[in-house]
Amino acid sequence: MLSLTKRFCLVAICGLAGFTLNLEEALGQNPYFQVRPGLTLQQYTYNLATVGNTLARVQANSLGYRAAALGSTASPYAGAYANPYASAAMYSNGYSAGLYSSPYSNPYMYGNPYYNDPYGGYLRGGADVINSQGQFMVSQQQAFMMREQVRQETVNTRRKIFDEYLYERERTPTPEDDRERYLKQQLARSRNNPPTTEILSGKALNDLLADIQKLAGKEGASLRTFDVPLDEENLKRVNVSPSDGRGNIGLLKNEGKLTWPVALSGAEFKEQRERLNSLCQEAVKQAEFNNAVDAGTIRQMIDDVSAVQKELVRTGRELPPSQYIEAKTFLNNLDSSVSALQQRDVGNYFTGKYSLKGKTIPQVVKYMTEQGLRFAPSVPGEEASYLAIYQALVNYDLAAQPAMAEQR
Repeated sequence: MLSLTKRFCLVAICGLAGFTLNLEEALGQNPYFQVRPGLTLQQYTYNLATVGNTLARVQANSLGYRAAALGSTASPYAGAYANPYASAAMYSNGYSAGLYSSPYSNPYMYGNPYYNDPYGGYLRGGADVINSQGQFMVSQQQAFMMREQVRQETVNTRRKIFDEYLYERERTPTPEDDRERYLKQQLARSRNNPPTTEILSGKALNDLLADIQKLAGKEGASLRTFDVPLDEENLKRVNVSPSDGRGNIGLLKNEGKLTWPVALSGAEFKEQRERLNSLCQEAVKQAEFNNAVDAGTIRQMIDDVSAVQKELVRTGRELPPSQYIEAKTFLNNLDSSVSALQQRDVGNYFTGKYSLKGKTIPQVVKYMTEQGLRFAPSVPGEEASYLAIYQALVNYDLAAQPAMAEQR
């Protein structure tokens, strides 16, 4: 297929040939010859010259042929501005001809295939278009494959995340697991010489009590009675309280009579001290007979304890550390006793219901379990009794472990 430029050139050449053959005959017959109506001969000649000038500026190579095939026009400046060294022998290239001539000096000596056939360019161009279309389709399919791979990897990643979640959920301890592990740690601590403060506060005793109750509560198990009797005096000095109760009545066991420490025996505490002695004894009597304490009595006791605590803070800098600690502990126990007096079942503390009963550890544990009791902190003077009960609980708990295992 010829391009537009080729077609235009062929039309122009044919028109020029026809015009030359018929020009003389036309001029001889009609001096006013017109090529077509409205177009004079001078105008047509000018148009033809314009076309010729335009074609003269078109390179021959653009038509698909070599310049030699269409002919060439010598430049009018070729002679005047010719290269003076082009034909001189002394400046000629010794390798341009003869023995040393290079077969590669003229790259077109074997002919340029791109100028031999005008249709070859179209075939190569078409081939390039087809090749480009094929590469585009291949690239498109590769893009589809990569997108599918991304989707698959996304699904695999989500599956791995879910599997990891299931693994972590299975391996992560639950709150109940953490609680049981904490109880085991506390039990091991209470069994192996805990600090004395933990024994006197009742914490170590309660840990051992809970473990023995757990052993007794298992199906088919029962607590064996070992021939290790307990001292009744020690049992009386150990304080207990309901599991849901507040305060510790231990300081008022002796019918409400208080034994004040040295640091609080001064004249600055005399008024509150005497009033509290009277109020404590009155409160114990009310609790024994009425199972309740008058609200006015409780209120006055709270005010007096608070006043003594403030005065101790003010004057405590002048006291030795041991006396200050003793006085502070006494006031804390007194405040805890006032809290216990506010309970609805306060009378049980003084009628003997809330006390340790039993001759052996299994009997004591059974009674405390039935009454819902737990060990309460000690007060000054009860330390030896607490240590004795603690040692008895440890011995029984360690001995009960293999016994329970045999029964299971």
